[in-house]
Amino acid sequence: MSTLNNNSLIISGTNRVITRGITTKTISDIDWTTYIAPILDPLWSTDKDRLQTFKYFDNPTESYTCNKSKYVRNHTTGEYFWKDYVFDEPNLSTAKDFVDKIKEAFDAILSVQIDDIDKKFNRIIERESGLSLTRIKAWRDFFLHTSDWTMLEDAPVTAEEKVQWKTYRAKVRALPDAFESGIHVLAKIDIPIDPAIYKKHFLPHNAGVDYLATDEQYVQFPPDASSTTADMDSLDYIMHEYVNLALKFSRPTPHFNVPSISHLTDPVEILIAQIEEDQKKLDEAKAAAGM
Repeated sequence: MSTLNNNSLIISGTNRVITRGITTKTISDIDWTTYIAPILDPLWSTDKDRLQTFKYFDNPTESYTCNKSKYVRNHTTGEYFWKDYVFDEPNLSTAKDFVDKIKEAFDAILSVQIDDIDKKFNRIIERESGLSLTRIKAWRDFFLHTSDWTMLEDAPVTAEEKVQWKTYRAKVRALPDAFESGIHVLAKIDIPIDPAIYKKHFLPHNAGVDYLATDEQYVQFPPDASSTTADMDSLDYIMHEYVNLALKFSRPTPHFNVPSISHLTDPVEILIAQIEEDQKKLDEAKAAAGM
């Protein structure tokens, strides 16, 4: 049985959905026409020989499968119809070249969307004063997304590091628990450093200290107004930079369990809608409480 990993690629030509590794995205019509269609045509998909699904895996062995639908004529009735079939003519080398080109195109699509996504999230997040539940939920999603790769079977981490990443992700999931209610606003919150920061910036100066076993492995955010970059040690500085990156939250995880929303809806828009709805409820609750 093939296993999903960072090198996997799945294309749904019918829905224009591409999954690269653990990242899934519905491609817009304009992006599909600009980036994807030129790679598909003429071998993998044309107007009358359409790509249905393409799947590439390299674990446990390198392989691909491709299903297409061809517009053919029934010689008895003279009528035309779409006939599904398995397309296996290209050799593995040709398929791998196709996969590499699609991956490059997929990355290009994501990169050109980052600025627009940043603006959307900054519009939502920066309107809040203090650390509200809505903001921390956005941070939580960012931290989980940026560490999803560590949970893959072929992730380049040791068994000990994988346990550390699981601990980190559990701590991150619990960040919203610091709020007493939906209208509660925190002045500060303690955020755990991730295992990569622990290994590179903490452990070399604190040999033998277990991961997240001490308070100093949690960084308070935001920092005191009197703090400056100059008086931060490397651990504080790198973690604050990481949190600042989360404020710009550019690419949320695509795996949302939202059955009422069309599978063609962009996951970014789903998350934005969720955050805006949370913010609306927060504003209404504050107004009702006279805040």
